Amino acid sequence: MLTMEPGLDIAPYHDRQIVILEREAWADWLDPSVSAKSLIRALPEGALSVEQVG
Repeated sequence: MLTMEPGLDIAPYHDRQIVILEREAWADWLDPSVSAKSLIRALPEGALSVEQVG
């Protein structure tokens, strides 16, 4: 699991989050000529929802 600084949706709850690649970036992720760092970014605010479980 690859983690990064949290995006706006996760920051109130944790100091890290998993990297989520948008579908448009999948092919670039597998392309060795594309820097992985250039693909790792937070999703737009509101893209993730937080729900309490348990």
